[in-house]
Amino acid sequence: MSGSTKRAVIHRGVLDGDQDIVVQAVQAALAEGEAPLSLIEEVLNPALKEVGDRFDKGEMYLPELILAAEAMQGAIDILQPILEASKQQIESPGRVVMATVQGDIHDIGKNIVCALLRANGFSVLDLGRDVPAAAIVDKAVEFKADLVGMSALLSTTLPYCRDTVRLLEERGLRDKFRVFVGGGPVTPEFAQEIGAGYAPHAEAAVTAMLKAMGRA
Repeated sequence: MSGSTKRAVIHRGVLDGDQDIVVQAVQAALAEGEAPLSLIEEVLNPALKEVGDRFDKGEMYLPELILAAEAMQGAIDILQPILEASKQQIESPGRVVMATVQGDIHDIGKNIVCALLRANGFSVLDLGRDVPAAAIVDKAVEFKADLVGMSALLSTTLPYCRDTVRLLEERGLRDKFRVFVGGGPVTPEFAQEIGAGYAPHAEAAVTAMLKAMGRA
């Protein structure tokens, strides 16, 4: 396969949620000299954006979205170590604390955002899932973060996003961090209500955080 064909296979594989195809095509592209960051910026990110757009339009559903995210993760798992080896040459846009909020154990979306943030040079502290508001705030201070990202896939856990922002305000820390929220039940209106930024999918989240740091 030519380089352009491999790129097309990777793109199609993400849309189809076929992790095996994506992994094989990424490995083949690397073997032929493709740059990891180019694959992310020019192939994987556009594919993930298309997935997000289709999901927003109702052309794809949650199971397909999860498969696409897993396919993307398979590619990132290969590319990340290569990028990490050269990270000293990449100026970090900022420091990010990421968490799935208390009461929610769904983390595939957060994991993809973390992978994409790292691929774009961010320093990321991933707190995992089911994380209380106080832990998010404490770690943001300890990590000297610029941004705080929260994910919620259950509508019942949305109040914990609000609690985190409220706790930042109570501790006089709100102005120190740019806060972003995302996940299935999160809407732009909810984000605005609690004073946070919003992104409908992983690629948009990275773009929004880059803009927040003056990098896009």
